[in-house]
Amino acid sequence: MPGDGDIDFSALLKVLLQADYSGWLVVEAEQDPAVAPSYVYAKKGYDTLRQLLADAR
Repeated sequence: MPGDGDIDFSALLKVLLQADYSGWLVVEAEQDPAVAPSYVYAKKGYDTLRQLLADAR
């Protein structure tokens, strides 16, 4: 999940931008909804990716 975990999404986005990649980026995460509500974590991931992409440009 972007913003939660060990994957360096910033570096990944920079590589994709340098390669002029224009396809899909799919992020899948599985959490227990009792511990990590789906909408909250989906929004966190989306917001994090948007910020990382803005920073990478």
